Amino acid sequence: MNTKLEKLEDEELVVLFVQHQDEKAFSSLYKRYFLSLAKYIGWLTNDRSKGKDIAQNIFLKIYQSPTLFDTSRRFKTWLFVIAKNQWKNELRNHSNREKHKKILAITLGQKEETTEDNRLKNLSKALEQLTEAHKEVFVLKYSNGLTIKEIAQILDCSEGTVKSRLFYALKKTKEFLQNYEKKEVFK
Repeated sequence: MNTKLEKLEDEELVVLFVQHQDEKAFSSLYKRYFLSLAKYIGWLTNDRSKGKDIAQNIFLKIYQSPTLFDTSRRFKTWLFVIAKNQWKNELRNHSNREKHKKILAITLGQKEETTEDNRLKNLSKALEQLTEAHKEVFVLKYSNGLTIKEIAQILDCSEGTVKSRLFYALKKTKEFLQNYEKKEVFK
C-alpha cells in the first residue's frame, strides 16, 4: 500500500476517491476495513463466509456509488451503519434464517473439535441467547474494538444506552457460559 495514503484519514481517502476517482484511495479504505466488517457481520449472522460476502457487497456498493457517503459522519461509523442495516435485511429473509439454523445445528453436532472451536461455539450459543440489541453492542465492542462513542453513533443511540446494553450483554453471556460449563461437567 502507498505509505502516503496510509497516513491519510478515512474521510480524506473518500474525497480522493469521490472527487478524483483515485482507486488506490478506495483500495486503502478496503484494506483498512474489509476484515473487521466481515468479522462483525460474520458474528452477527453466525456465518463467516456470509460475513465476507456481505462485506464484499457493501464495498461494491460504495465503489459503484461513492457519492452516497454521508459527509456529516465519520467513514468508519457510516460503514458500520451500512453493515448493521445489511444484517437486519438478512434477518428479515426467513429462508436465510432457516438455512443458518441448519448450518449451526450441523456445526454444533460435529465431533472432535479443538478447545478453541469449543470456546467459539459456546460463545456463539451464548450470543444467541441475547437480544439483537445486546448482541450487536457486544460484537461491535469485542469483535471490532469500537469505542462506546463509535458504537453509539453506529446504533444512533446514547453512550449511556450502549454502556447499559454492554453491561447486560456481558452479564448474560457470563451467566450462560457458567451454566453451560456446569451442565457439560455433569454429563
